[in-house]
Amino acid sequence: MEDPRRNLLVGVFVLVGLAALGTLIILFGRGPTWLVRGSTYPIHVHFEQVAGIRPGTLVTVKGMTIGRVDRVELRPPTRVAPPTPGGELLVSRDVGVDVVLAIDNQYRLPAGSTALTTEPMLGQGRPPIEITPGPADAAPLPPDAVISGSIQQAIDSIFPKRVVNTFETTARQIGDAAEALTPVLEEMRGLLERRTPGEVDRPGGPPGNLSSAMARLDSSLKHFNDVLGDGQVKSQLRQTVANVHEMSERGKKVMSDLETAAGEAREVMSDTRKFVAKADETLGNIDGRVTELARATRESLERADRFLDHLNVIGQQISSGQGNLGRLVMDGKLYEALAVTAERLSLAVEEFRALVAEWREGKVRVAL
Repeated sequence: MEDPRRNLLVGVFVLVGLAALGTLIILFGRGPTWLVRGSTYPIHVHFEQVAGIRPGTLVTVKGMTIGRVDRVELRPPTRVAPPTPGGELLVSRDVGVDVVLAIDNQYRLPAGSTALTTEPMLGQGRPPIEITPGPADAAPLPPDAVISGSIQQAIDSIFPKRVVNTFETTARQIGDAAEALTPVLEEMRGLLERRTPGEVDRPGGPPGNLSSAMARLDSSLKHFNDVLGDGQVKSQLRQTVANVHEMSERGKKVMSDLETAAGEAREVMSDTRKFVAKADETLGNIDGRVTELARATRESLERADRFLDHLNVIGQQISSGQGNLGRLVMDGKLYEALAVTAERLSLAVEEFRALVAEWREGKVRVAL
């Protein structure tokens, strides 16, 4: 009894497995196109290449399944070369792929529709073919109509096109920068290469770089340390520091004297400003007085000019013999009488001088 029961269970399990396998074949394989071929109509999609597209691939519109891929085949060649000796035809390079879709009759695609799919990520998976319907008022596509299809790269489905373009631009810029920095890095390598001062100083030797400069600096520091280790040098350095300290103290005193002198100079400048202000005021007063004097002088000169004008008129009248004075001046007899009178007065004066001389000598006596 146990063996027939066990055999029955094994048979049921095998039947269930076969049923499950058939269901999977129908759902994910080519089964739907075989079983429902009469309830679909074909649409041809032309692709340049069909990576990841196989018979049974889902066809969707806005994520909803409307059909499956029926078959995938090369498009008829647009150009055929002469047959080879073996009888084979050469296909032109621009031949694409024709993907035949089995679309459910309940879904009618309008004219102007296009298809888009994505390359499988790392060669795995079967991305669906997404149909982008044409205008809503367009006529429905007839069976065996042809629409265009395109395949976007897998990375475009993960990253937006703008981000991918940014990455490509950045990578190109990094490459250009690396190419531009190559000569600089070569120079830096030569600059950091190990070179001793002896190699650099040798005739025809390489030029100096950072290594030789550091070696020279190290040698100089060692020599400087040896010099500073000498007791006499230390004593001289102490004396020098003391002298510098003394000079700084004197400098402070000089600065103090300069500040004092600056204060005095500010006072002198203040006094000078006051003096200049007073001088300006004095000059203003002098200018006023000079203006008044000039006005008075001008008035006096005007009066003198008028007086001279009167004298000129009088002189003209005298010279012309007008008036009493003019007649006296211009009368010839009067002039002769005046000349005789002057001679007589001169004789009288001479006689008076002689009389005075005789009186002094006592020759003439005056009785009172």
